[in-house]
Amino acid sequence: MDKIRSKTIAKFRWLIQILASLMTNIHLPNFLKGVIYRGNIKKICVPGLNCYSCPAATGACPIGAYQAVVGSSKFKFSYYISGFLIFVGVMVGRLVCGFLCPFGFIQEILHKIPCKKFSTKKLKPLRYIKYLILIVAVIILPVLVVNELGMGNPYFCKYICPAGVLEGAIPLSLVDTSIRASLGSLFNLKLTILIITVILSIIFFRPFCKWICPLGAFYALFNKISLFKINFDNNKCISCKKCVKACKMDVDVRKDQNHTECIRCGMCITSCPTCALKYQFGLDKKKDENKKENLKEDIKGEKNEI
Repeated sequence: MDKIRSKTIAKFRWLIQILASLMTNIHLPNFLKGVIYRGNIKKICVPGLNCYSCPAATGACPIGAYQAVVGSSKFKFSYYISGFLIFVGVMVGRLVCGFLCPFGFIQEILHKIPCKKFSTKKLKPLRYIKYLILIVAVIILPVLVVNELGMGNPYFCKYICPAGVLEGAIPLSLVDTSIRASLGSLFNLKLTILIITVILSIIFFRPFCKWICPLGAFYALFNKISLFKINFDNNKCISCKKCVKACKMDVDVRKDQNHTECIRCGMCITSCPTCALKYQFGLDKKKDENKKENLKEDIKGEKNEI
């Protein structure tokens, strides 16, 4: 992918985020009706974090869908959802977080509210919490902690995820009085988590993505091998460190273009004055060429020895 195209994509990322959010939540009239779309398309997973209970939701959230399957009494593993997540991870890695996730986009909008902003560089150890949540709340608990019928709860969706309250509980309760009357302590807990998330999103950049989101944790596992990545040309780098200053995910893209925290947002690409950074999709041709050259040298060396 050429440098001009890369800069254009990064510059207009906000437009892609808007379109992705609308495509993920295409049934907007349902907000006024207070109903949830339950058609056949709802059985298909979307790549980003988007609550199934959102009235406008087009498809199913992969985290919620996975927990529903593994927590049921009939199934203990979901081949479709696991395969879907692995496929998306191998293709684009955490680009989903930077371009396609509605809840990530909401956090970025909140961060634009004028106030004093704080860096998260000294809070890097908190990024490992999302991996713990992925392993414990998403995978282990729904399978092992079950009721007398052998069914487990979707622990992450039920007790942690603030997206469900923002996208589902609040809009539905505003329209439906019966839902509003049934709200209890669990709603209060989730609402508290949502309020904390909103406040943190205003002063920190994407705190939920950095520290809590298990979907981001899963995609992060594929960042180093995904076909979509950021390419760095060391020969064009003038060490101005503008890319490091521009990155709000606390990544030094010069040292590691495939860092697990990189969401491929392209802020480093747009900030680079020498176009040393660009998007790349596919295998790294330079590495392949180097391997071929090294192989040829080894063959020549073996022939000389003979």
